[in-house]
Amino acid sequence: MPEPDDDATEASEPDDDATEASEPDDDATEASEPEEARPVPERDSAERGTEVSDRLRERRSAFFRRRVGSTSAVSDLPEPTGGRWTEEESDRQIRAFLLRLAEGRQLVHRDDPVQFLRENDLLLLFGPEEEEAFAALALRFPDETVSRWATLLSGGDRSEAFGPRSRAERRDEAAVVRSLHVGLRKRVLSVLVFLILAGGLVALGRTLLTEAPEDRSERALRFASPVVDDSGDGRLGSVAGGPPVVEPALVASADLLVAVLRGDGEPADRIRLDVPARELPVALGAVVGTVFEHAGGQVAMVGPEGWWTEACIRVAVATELLRPLDVVIHEDADGACPADVVGRQAHVTCAGDRVLVLAVDIPQGAVALIEGGSAWAESIRFGVETTPSAVSRWETLAVRGSIVVPDVAEAVAIPRFGGSSGDELTFDLDDTENGPSSGTCVLT
Repeated sequence: MPEPDDDATEASEPDDDATEASEPDDDATEASEPEEARPVPERDSAERGTEVSDRLRERRSAFFRRRVGSTSAVSDLPEPTGGRWTEEESDRQIRAFLLRLAEGRQLVHRDDPVQFLRENDLLLLFGPEEEEAFAALALRFPDETVSRWATLLSGGDRSEAFGPRSRAERRDEAAVVRSLHVGLRKRVLSVLVFLILAGGLVALGRTLLTEAPEDRSERALRFASPVVDDSGDGRLGSVAGGPPVVEPALVASADLLVAVLRGDGEPADRIRLDVPARELPVALGAVVGTVFEHAGGQVAMVGPEGWWTEACIRVAVATELLRPLDVVIHEDADGACPADVVGRQAHVTCAGDRVLVLAVDIPQGAVALIEGGSAWAESIRFGVETTPSAVSRWETLAVRGSIVVPDVAEAVAIPRFGGSSGDELTFDLDDTENGPSSGTCVLT
């Protein structure tokens, strides 16, 4: 709506002292009494329901006196882009639009934009340019907000939403509806894509969780024959079977050095690969181990004379990923093993100056893991651990080896030996670089 000139004045409300002549009735017109002789009634108050406060009267009387430029105050608003706003964001944008449209006029604060518009008579400032700018904002309004403001600006007639059609015709209701439909289609498409991706992830997760683990039974440690606890011949602790015959494919030497310096920081940064021989619990490769079956799993280890006395021997049956299934420790003297070493006390099956045989649990077939899934016993790790003293520079110092099933086409089974308590057995694990690996021991 164009602004009037500065000199134009308009009285919005009559003064209390103003008088108003009433029109003569028909009977008075027909009467012969002179007009000047009839009394003129005076109005000393406003009609009921039309009273306004002095503050509102002053604000309304100066409402159109504000001079602005030839262009609308909202003509240079940037056209919004992006998705649709929420109802709260739309109200905030509408309020900012109305404040700019008011151009600094004295306004009455209202939280609701509709009440703010009505209380401050801002609807009078809407012309074609203002409606076009407002229609650009309406492209991002929710459906409820579009309907409410279209009805409000059209004076209650939705067919005339957003005012007369001039330049705003490019932003008519059909264009708004089309834009809303495009936005709705994009939103629906986004939701569908999200649901498809979520469904794919759920299906993949179920597949990974329910899929049976890889069958590695051919790589598992298995006994050549079923376990027999008693041969039935009446001898104490007698186990059927002949002398121990080594399976060469199941022989390994303890040649892996594990050395971690004492100190702070990550253990990986304190690993050392070169340790003086005098500090090692046993020379690298000096101890050789293999596995047997004698009323259960048995790990036989042969080394230099007296190598295991006053030492800490640790044997662990593990899966392919080194998840332990059984761990045993043997210390010939109290305090030989570190305080933090984990494992159960081992049962000594056979002991000699150079030979030590410890009983272990070697599960046959698949093992159900408490954390879920299943696995097989695929390796046996054995070694000599040390207990560093308080002045030692080592936090961990050990010599270890691993017995694993070789990757060959032929099946490899754990051999069996027999005997009864008190029998002397000979274990020959072939020669090593440190000399012959053989020795005798007495069954317990």
